[in-house]
Amino acid sequence: TLHASVLWQRNTYFALSLNMMRMKLLPTLAVFALRLCHRRNVAKAFGITSTLTSVRPKVEVITQSSCLRLTMERSQDATSPGPASSPVKPITPKNADEAVPSTWNQALCRFFLGDIGPPFVLLSIAGFLYTRLRLGPMSISDAAIFSCVVLFWWIQEYFIHRVLLHSQFDWPGKSIHQNHHDKHYFHVSIDPPELLLGWLLAAHFIMKSIFPWHLCLTATIGYAIAGLVYEWSHFIVHTKVKPPPQTQQSSPLGCVSSTLSKLFSKMRDNHIRHHLVDSSYWFAFSVPAVDDLLHTNPDVRELKRINLKK
Repeated sequence: TLHASVLWQRNTYFALSLNMMRMKLLPTLAVFALRLCHRRNVAKAFGITSTLTSVRPKVEVITQSSCLRLTMERSQDATSPGPASSPVKPITPKNADEAVPSTWNQALCRFFLGDIGPPFVLLSIAGFLYTRLRLGPMSISDAAIFSCVVLFWWIQEYFIHRVLLHSQFDWPGKSIHQNHHDKHYFHVSIDPPELLLGWLLAAHFIMKSIFPWHLCLTATIGYAIAGLVYEWSHFIVHTKVKPPPQTQQSSPLGCVSSTLSKLFSKMRDNHIRHHLVDSSYWFAFSVPAVDDLLHTNPDVRELKRINLKK
């Protein structure tokens, strides 16, 4: 009986195979199997499995350098020996799908039209300036107060970044700033409008308690302009907009353009080092020379050599 059952199963399998060949199902299954194998190879290429021999992912990231870095990291993780059951997770930035401006027009539209914070600050400056001009013409005292407030912003900017945002104790501001560092370097970085306007109004009321009304308005204008310049500068160096070429021109406009281009390049280089080399240095922003003054602008090669020894 057992022998007859085995023969029956073989005959049945043979008959089904003939029927499938007649119905042309076997070629269909073969094509399906080939497609499945192809999908598995694609999955391996993206780091979904651990039995990977060569990695050629076509992942869209923000820059070619970051693409190369992420590809190398994924390749090293995938080819490293380990248990066969542990999958290799693909490495992608948190903000890989974010649209980052790459031209000056895109950056201007994103900064002033894509968010309500900077336009409201700009309108506030216009309102304070209109109110101040109605009180009378500007004087030397206004110029002195304006300059002192802008200088105060540059120093405040440095110490808030160094002491508070990179502090040893945990608080919400440090967590928000750490999240900023955890993102890919190229991303849209604009503070929320409630922070911008709340900070500006708080500074205005503090200055109102210190200076007379007309000087209070001048001080608020200077503080708001310095803050808006910082917000724009921090935004633009985190985009893919490249500094304009530096050309030697004898005209005053050419000299101003060349100076601004050098300043933009210096700010960008310092901030990239702060994010990608060592976050314990390069805290200044609007005026990178503050890092030179306070000894937080070390030589990059020397710093890397010291860190390697540690």
